[in-house]
Amino acid sequence: MHSKNIRAYLDSAVGIAGLLPQAERLIELRHIYSKLVPQQLLRSSWIVNYKQQKVVIFAENNAIAAKLRLLSPRLINDFSKNGVEVTGIRLEVQPRQETVQETKSKRAELSRAGAESLGALAARLPDSKLKQSLARLAAHGTRAQDPLKADPEDQRTAQSPKTK
Repeated sequence: MHSKNIRAYLDSAVGIAGLLPQAERLIELRHIYSKLVPQQLLRSSWIVNYKQQKVVIFAENNAIAAKLRLLSPRLINDFSKNGVEVTGIRLEVQPRQETVQETKSKRAELSRAGAESLGALAARLPDSKLKQSLARLAAHGTRAQDPLKADPEDQRTAQSPKTK
């Protein structure tokens, strides 16, 4: 089997041949853009299209778009100096599409010493809602430490992640 030059293959394919010059132009524009724009703006903006001598740039937020709008006359001039005819720049705000990582719910665990301290404190208090709450918390802490005493309902909720 003979290996073909990838360029010859792309040039011969119907439909792809028309896209290749546009893709090459975008790569060239992005390279020039990376030299013209400060690094802080470059991280938050990117060239997405070049059509009818206008460069379309996506900015991550309005602040970046406003800064680029101030730089756009200079960018048009600098693109022309680099051999690309640009008559205008269109800026659009488009946040990056990043995957949102699901946050794990945190579950605090009471140590055995903490549970014993809460139990001792509850024993010294007069009858009240505070005493009842501390006793319940101390009992829950000791059950969590000892799987044989643990409530089956507590084990199910501890093992299954919370759903939104």
